[in-house]
Amino acid sequence: MHSIPMLLALVLYGSSSVFHMLALSRVWPGAMRVAKPLLAAAALAHLLAIGHQHLGGFPPPVDAPPSWMNLGVFIAVTVFVVADLFARTRILGAFVATVALMVLVTLFNQAGVEHTAGRLTFMRFVTPVHIATSAIGFLCFLVSFVSSTLTIIADQRLRERRGQGWPPLPPVSRLEEWSAGAVRIGFPFYTLGIILGTVWSYWGGDGGAMLLPEYLLGVGVWVLYAVIVLLSATTGWRGRRSAVLTVVGFLSTLPMMVMYVLRRLG
Repeated sequence: MHSIPMLLALVLYGSSSVFHMLALSRVWPGAMRVAKPLLAAAALAHLLAIGHQHLGGFPPPVDAPPSWMNLGVFIAVTVFVVADLFARTRILGAFVATVALMVLVTLFNQAGVEHTAGRLTFMRFVTPVHIATSAIGFLCFLVSFVSSTLTIIADQRLRERRGQGWPPLPPVSRLEEWSAGAVRIGFPFYTLGIILGTVWSYWGGDGGAMLLPEYLLGVGVWVLYAVIVLLSATTGWRGRRSAVLTVVGFLSTLPMMVMYVLRRLG
């Protein structure tokens, strides 16, 4: 799977994911005009990589599980790109590009990459960026957690007709805006942290690090926040249920952080 077309596909999938996230977080709404063509170009480069691998007889063989997974990712992305021409599922592209990138990075490394000085230099860059982007994501999720917790309290006061109560809280609508905004900003950073974590695990480790509980839980947290972002972006989902799910999302990050710290200290 190590070829120029595959490297190009990885770069294009990564670029598409970044531009999708910029549009999703509303940092640059116009980024969607760049994200869509990049995803289509990534699928084309991916097709060239598959053709290069099999026509050239390069490993892994056609009937090997990694080859089937590689082909499955290409088919899934292609189906989405074609469907998007008619259905305009703009938000979903962010998740398609990101998941495709994570799977391909895993498969790419399984084909075998020798430990070189260039690879070690690359990992010295990836590690701090992975930690920084993940930390920013966690801080944003913390802000969202606090806002959502206050939203639940304020909503309960309204249900019980207790007025402002003590301490006085901002209006529920404002708390919901703070929570949704923090998630929109934090999710792209957390996504980048997950992607770089995948790269680190398979390029800097022994390939089995992603099976550790904290990494599996990290992916689960990403899925949970992806659902929150998707519902918020497509339906404008707000209210008590949204606040509760956001609180659960942040609480789910705590055991992951504890396991990560304990493993590093131990």
